[in-house]
Amino acid sequence: MNLEIRNVKIATATGISPVTDYVLKYITGNIKISDGKIISISNESSESENVFEGDGMLAIPGFVDPHTHIPFVGDRAKEFLMRAKGAKYSEILKAGGGIHSTVDSVRKASFDDLVTHGLKYARWFLKSGVTAIECKSGYGLDFENEIKQLEAIKRISENIPQKVVSTFLGAHAVPSAGEKAYLTELKHMLDVVKEKDLAKFVDIFCDEGAFSVEGSVKYMNYAKSKGFKIRVHADELSSNGFAGIASDLGATSVDHLAMCSKAEIKKMAQNKTMAVLLPLTSFYLKNAFAPARAMIDEGVPVALGSDFNPGSNTFYSPFLNIHVAVNHLNMTPKEAFVAHTLNAACVIGLEEEIGTVEIGKRADILILDAPDIEYIPYMPTNELVRAVFINGVEVFENRDSFPRQN
Repeated sequence: MNLEIRNVKIATATGISPVTDYVLKYITGNIKISDGKIISISNESSESENVFEGDGMLAIPGFVDPHTHIPFVGDRAKEFLMRAKGAKYSEILKAGGGIHSTVDSVRKASFDDLVTHGLKYARWFLKSGVTAIECKSGYGLDFENEIKQLEAIKRISENIPQKVVSTFLGAHAVPSAGEKAYLTELKHMLDVVKEKDLAKFVDIFCDEGAFSVEGSVKYMNYAKSKGFKIRVHADELSSNGFAGIASDLGATSVDHLAMCSKAEIKKMAQNKTMAVLLPLTSFYLKNAFAPARAMIDEGVPVALGSDFNPGSNTFYSPFLNIHVAVNHLNMTPKEAFVAHTLNAACVIGLEEEIGTVEIGKRADILILDAPDIEYIPYMPTNELVRAVFINGVEVFENRDSFPRQN
């Protein structure tokens, strides 16, 4: 199928490597697409049978979310209200909340329940312009239910237009059996995950109240020996040095990093380890924000993710995420934009396919009713999205919100 997107203002990063200079390329013209890929960008029009008239609107790469906790079931609304009134996490746990509340819901849920809820959330992301998404397990905490989540992710990926990358986060929390016993069980799970090809990445949460540094290092080394790429949750609640250690271990990314130290930032810069920042979670929890400015100034490649989950952040919009990044993390609009497109694609290994609007890349393109990218953090609403193209196919359109922005 051939398609021509005419008369648009294109804003995009370029290349297939993580960006640390955050330079954008601006072009006005037409985008020609064949068999799902961009074949030309020019001022010349063709006689294509399929034409989308851009009317001078903004064309950008589809947003990429490299950190979500889909799939899950159940809600923790009561917990949110308790926290809003000042309750501590220990009080929430005593009241039956916390991560183990979601674990109970996921264990009780059927495979079909997980898929149905996951599809619903994926469609929410689609309407907000997210054309590629990472999904994690981590709410099973035993063999049966971790595998159930990963198989649900696979089924979800077969029924949505977005590209999906799967992560095994069996090491999300320490169950009652204790860390040592559970890490031994997790190693057995990894054999099955590898055999069934259910995940590209293996992740662990190493922080206060989660897994120890020593246990995390051993587990990450074992995952690497099985051929997995590794990612880690670190420095969300405290700084224990694991961000720097994970960087030395060759982690693709370290995520959260609200409490990241200067020494760890330097280590990540030296190793070119990607930092996945999750400002919506800090905003939701009223916690400290990651030191994005220090990371960028040091040369750490930064990506943005939502961390969409039922307990610590139910926001998912990249528009709101970019707003918070600019307004609270002191990032520039260009930095936040690249962090949610090309750099985010690099985190999940899709940089050669997506993340930019360039010849040869997959035609995952958003049409926005915005004059420029600086408008995104200023007016952070999904209503800016006029059309979403994935693989050169229009999968969502919203032309109802007029008059246009100039």
